[in-house]
Amino acid sequence: MAGNTGSNTGIWPALCVGALVGASGAATVWFAAWFGLTSRDAIVPAAVILAFVTALAHYWKSRIAHIMNEQHRQMRRRFSDLEQHVLETRGLVQLGNVGLPYPLPFGGDYALTGDAAAVLVRQIALLRPRIVVECGSGVSTVLVAKLLKDHGGGRIYSLDHDPEWAAVTRKFLSAAGLDDHATVLDAPLVPQVVEGREFRWYRLPEVIEGLEYIDLLIVDGPPQSIDAQGVPRYPALPKLLDKLSPTAEIFVDDALRPKEQEMVRQWTTRFPDWHALLLPTVPGTCLLSRAVVHRPPDTSASTTAPLPDQNAPA
Repeated sequence: MAGNTGSNTGIWPALCVGALVGASGAATVWFAAWFGLTSRDAIVPAAVILAFVTALAHYWKSRIAHIMNEQHRQMRRRFSDLEQHVLETRGLVQLGNVGLPYPLPFGGDYALTGDAAAVLVRQIALLRPRIVVECGSGVSTVLVAKLLKDHGGGRIYSLDHDPEWAAVTRKFLSAAGLDDHATVLDAPLVPQVVEGREFRWYRLPEVIEGLEYIDLLIVDGPPQSIDAQGVPRYPALPKLLDKLSPTAEIFVDDALRPKEQEMVRQWTTRFPDWHALLLPTVPGTCLLSRAVVHRPPDTSASTTAPLPDQNAPA
């Protein structure tokens, strides 16, 4: 059906152009006949031939242009997919030195991609956090717990609204022998008012409320689907701001999505002492800190871009 529709939409412009050219040809032949240069009997045949040839030429020209444009779009899409695969593969190669106890399912619809995980590894190596809080558990929980163990200690507290998925993450941690460095907390999403706005966000467990400080905050939840038109992850910073240590950083996954970009823009507007840097990973990774966030050592300046309109009013 789509192909037929495209053909039909190409025929009508061709017929219109053909009719105009045919009429122009008929007028030309009529003037020629008026001056005795040709016979008036040639007016109709000339008009029909010109209209037919012009319409046919215009139609095929339009069809060929449409086919070439479609091939160009497909080629660009394939190159984009290839670039993403290269980025993620490079990240997975960089993770080879981490020494994970078993293969983790990086990538996919929800899990941290390999290149984003590589950024997280670098930042933890630079920051050396002792207390990490994560919104949304998964393979990142296992990765961070392993890094904390390797760096001499610390604990990650991961909030998850889905009890079944939280149980899966706990199994991952137990299988890796990382229970002493990670706690997955059941945190249902409940209606709450943050800065005068209504959200559905995590009910903070007492253990989070009791933390004295947080060195690294990972924002990868709750899912956008709970508020398709809003910014459901926004409460993370205002709710936990008072616990963030002076050198704390915030790691935002999926930072190429418009809602995450809007969230970060609102954060940096509401809290102007926080600065953001967008790194070129497959889903987009944004790092925020109270000081200007420096680019990881092996990230090219030519492919690093700031988030748009950070200082625009919310």
